[in-house]
Amino acid sequence: MYRVIVQVKDLDKAPQSIKSVINLYNDLKDVQIEVVFHQSAIRSLVKDSPLENSIMDLINKGIVVVGCMNSINSLNIDSNSLISGIKIVQSGVGEVVRKQSEGWIYLSL
Repeated sequence: MYRVIVQVKDLDKAPQSIKSVINLYNDLKDVQIEVVFHQSAIRSLVKDSPLENSIMDLINKGIVVVGCMNSINSLNIDSNSLISGIKIVQSGVGEVVRKQSEGWIYLSL
């Protein structure tokens, strides 16, 4: 089984990043994927964002979607406004480093 940690940090690139994650999921089949959103991309995880349906599609496929609390705080986002099912970590970059230390394959999209 593949284990892949994906870092998404740029809101403008988030739609294509999500498509790439779906392509990865469809291609590999036997894969565990975690997608970490931080910096401006954290705005993708807010309810009623243009990407809400795409984020829900990731979650419904069993892909773990993670939001960075540091980014949430720095952009003054109310954590209660996030899409249901999102995992929150204190630091998105810290989560990426932890997963890499556990042998996860790293992708930056």
